[in-house]
Amino acid sequence: MNRTFKLRSRWPQLLLVAVVAFGCERLKAPEVAPTHELRKDGSVVLKGGSAAFVKVEAAQAATHPHSRTLVARVAFDERRLATIGPPVSGRVASVEVVTGDKVKKGDILLTIHSPDIAAVQAQVAEARSARILADHTLKRTASLVRDGAASQAELQQAQAQQQQAMEEEHRAISSLAAVGGGDGSADYHLRSPIDGIVVERQVAVGREVNVGQDQPLLSIADLGKVWVIADLYEQDLGLVKVNAPATVFTPALPGKKFPGTIVYVGDVVDSTTRAMRTRIEIDNPDNILRPGMFAQAIVETQALDAVDVPVSAVLARRDQFFVFLQATDGSYHQKEVKVGEQQGLHVTIIDGVSPGDRLVTQGAILLDAEANEAL
Repeated sequence: MNRTFKLRSRWPQLLLVAVVAFGCERLKAPEVAPTHELRKDGSVVLKGGSAAFVKVEAAQAATHPHSRTLVARVAFDERRLATIGPPVSGRVASVEVVTGDKVKKGDILLTIHSPDIAAVQAQVAEARSARILADHTLKRTASLVRDGAASQAELQQAQAQQQQAMEEEHRAISSLAAVGGGDGSADYHLRSPIDGIVVERQVAVGREVNVGQDQPLLSIADLGKVWVIADLYEQDLGLVKVNAPATVFTPALPGKKFPGTIVYVGDVVDSTTRAMRTRIEIDNPDNILRPGMFAQAIVETQALDAVDVPVSAVLARRDQFFVFLQATDGSYHQKEVKVGEQQGLHVTIIDGVSPGDRLVTQGAILLDAEANEAL
């Protein structure tokens, strides 16, 4: 009786084990069908319920102007900037201008008392004396020839000496004019070569200066026209062309915009920033744009067949962007693209997709995961 009772009490446990074992066998029986297939050409085919999460639409042509916003800064127009060093060695006797002064071409900026000028003036005086002596010798020799007391050879020699003396005098006078000592004084008056504003002064009265020194004395700039130097990244090189219009904005002058033109696209890519220097010329008649200001330059691009797509269609990997396109057989393949400006929830693709292409607008992340898993 006791044995029978024990068997009856264990019956529910044995039944549970049998049911679980049977259920496990039933669960192992079916095989799960694959939800995707990766082809040799890299395209992906979705199967089963996965395809329901992917939405495909025809890419629509962009309706707004294509543009790029570039980080920029205001700079001097190098053709309107004069950096002035000392043309003679000496001591600064006076300085007539300070930073911020407006000057005209030819205005005296400073005066240098120069021993060099005094030395050249002495050379001029010596050359003039030699020429006067040669003149007298030639006249006396010519008179002696007429009286029969001198030969033609002596006359020709006197003529040659007089010609040489004249050349030496002209050479000395030219040298004096070159160092600015034509007025008979040993002072050199340094004059402005352009109209503009004194933007830098690094000289004071009493300072000794030398020809060829590294530090300039004064810098003068005409700010009526300035350059805006923008950083153009190499992936955008084919989109921005010389003579394209541009609009410049600066945080220092909110609400103001400055139209300009791209006049130069750099030839060298900076190894650190991976950008090229792009130059935009801006008229600045009121001098309100100051060199050194930060700015933004919006430049019109020359992209053809640009399309507007939802932001969800574009995936980013490192510094590259790509989308998934649907082929006529229903498969999906990845395509690298270049993106432009974002407008709300849409972004412009300027290269890689054409209007009418079958583009995955939802589910691109799923396709990317399926493709990577298949790999």
